[in-house]
Amino acid sequence: MNLNTGSMKRATGLLSVLLAGFLLASCSQTSAPQPSQTAQAPAAQAAPPPMASVQPSQPGAAGGQYEEPPVVNVADLLPAAPLSGPGYSVQPQAPTNGAMGQYTIVADPSVFHDDAGTYYVESLDMLKIRLSEIPAIAELDSMSKTDVYAKALATSAVRPVTAAANMVMHPMDTVTGLPSGVGDLFGRVSMGAGAIASSASSSFGSGKAAGQAGNATITALGYDQMRRDLAHKLHVDPYSSDPILTKKLNSVAWVMFSARMTVSVAMMAVPGSMIITAVTATNDLVYQTPRADLIILVQKKLKSFGLSQEEIVAFTTNTAIPLSLQVTAVKDLEALGNIPGRRAAAVAIGNMMTEYQARFLVTSLHMLVQWSQRQSPITGLRVPGVIIARDQNGATILPAPVDFVSWTPRIAGFVTDPQMLAMHHRVIWITGQMTPLARQQLSANGWNVRQGQ
Repeated sequence: MNLNTGSMKRATGLLSVLLAGFLLASCSQTSAPQPSQTAQAPAAQAAPPPMASVQPSQPGAAGGQYEEPPVVNVADLLPAAPLSGPGYSVQPQAPTNGAMGQYTIVADPSVFHDDAGTYYVESLDMLKIRLSEIPAIAELDSMSKTDVYAKALATSAVRPVTAAANMVMHPMDTVTGLPSGVGDLFGRVSMGAGAIASSASSSFGSGKAAGQAGNATITALGYDQMRRDLAHKLHVDPYSSDPILTKKLNSVAWVMFSARMTVSVAMMAVPGSMIITAVTATNDLVYQTPRADLIILVQKKLKSFGLSQEEIVAFTTNTAIPLSLQVTAVKDLEALGNIPGRRAAAVAIGNMMTEYQARFLVTSLHMLVQWSQRQSPITGLRVPGVIIARDQNGATILPAPVDFVSWTPRIAGFVTDPQMLAMHHRVIWITGQMTPLARQQLSANGWNVRQGQ
């Protein structure tokens, strides 16, 4: 639920099939999907779609049968996460497109007020992020109604605020007509690097809220620290791309800073983060380090990887990559060591047009770091859109942080591509679930299927 204000652009398709060679190229923007113009009558009031049976529809390219991507129960994908709570509810079923799902969150006016409405999220990873942010949004809303906050607000109104306008994050403009889904990465094998870079430079990406937060001209000593401390206490990313969270976090942090309040005094109760993923989780470095120092850290790491100044600027100013995700990316690239393809992976991440795509690649890197530590050291990377690795034992590893895989023409087209079949000892590591037919066909085409985290 990349929450946002303004008119909502419903996704024109689900996240493209992550295992397909030529996947959908026009999914919804990875940044915050925006509330519907009819948000007062949220889509969640409609009956949920029925479970779709997985039926073969036509002969498969590899001698098997294709199947229609099913509608799945969200509770089966997130068994430990509540799908409703104060201020929100998640529709219980989600359609899939062969690899990813589209999830629907209804934001309630009791917490979200003017931002209430229906939001769409096109990856399970991003759903986890947005659900983990809702308790923080509710807490910030509650804080703003307390007597303590009211007194602080009166104090802050007296204190000079030279750049307060720059702290309030306005809704991002919808960027249309650009390939935004993760699956578009699989269609880039035939695209020139120049064309990819050109497309990326014309897109604001999905992390515009985080980018705006980072570019705010607030220089008051201590404000940045206050904001990071507040985010830490709320268990959220201080550089989140969620415009609603960003706006509330900025506003409350400024009042607290202006009134010289401490986080412990301002917050009577602290919500716990419901769920958070390995790449999503911001570590102590992000909370304890000033933003400017984090940017310098990222720049230095990228330079050590061999990126040009132009490539470094493209990476660090790409608003599709929140600063916290940039830190995770360079840390994981560093952990893999000075191996062939590391520079190419960094450049590819820097060229991503949407946060969905950037998170897919960074999560893939994180999986390869785990492989290197638990299985066999990674010795090289290739980035023909997605990231493919080679390890010391000669295995070819394709990390696939997907939601639910089914055997579709696109899936078949990718895994049976001659270039893929030419690779020896192929392992596809799927973090989500899959249909029996998908597993059968992957194995039949020489893929060693690894499933789970």
